[in-house]
Amino acid sequence: MSRRGWLMLGGLFVLGGSGAVGCASADGRDERDLREVNTDVEPLERRFRAIGRLSDPHWLGYDPNDSGREWIPDQDPRIRVVGVARLPAGAVRSVVGEPKYAFGPSEPAHPPQELAEFLPEGAGWMGSVRYDKHITRSRYVGRFHFSPTTDHVYFDTVNPEIVGSSPSL
Repeated sequence: MSRRGWLMLGGLFVLGGSGAVGCASADGRDERDLREVNTDVEPLERRFRAIGRLSDPHWLGYDPNDSGREWIPDQDPRIRVVGVARLPAGAVRSVVGEPKYAFGPSEPAHPPQELAEFLPEGAGWMGSVRYDKHITRSRYVGRFHFSPTTDHVYFDTVNPEIVGSSPSL
């Protein structure tokens, strides 16, 4: 097993590497699957505060460029934080209905297989480059897709920072 390091992204700990590799405990069992789906809402709400109150999150945080074969962790990791969460009833309609963002139909690009079971069927995703910039403040790469029919948000970001903003929902 190669050496892996924990990376910290503003309080979000991510194990470096990719694939379904974990750390072995003293008895030889895996303690943590690298691509384990997280359900902790707090790190997401801190980073995506402008989206509003999130619930029932399912997300991954990993470095897609780390092959896991290196002995030294990447000194400049690109941590992909991708997942889906629910918003309060009706909250998505109010955001998508805001004319200044010019929302239109969009589909999440390349959702990880680990999240497939958590994506709502018939979501009718809507996205807006203007809204993406509102959330990221152009400080990191991020796409946000909203489902007015299921009140879900799908996010796909790289190195998401905590950006000051008041909730928009």
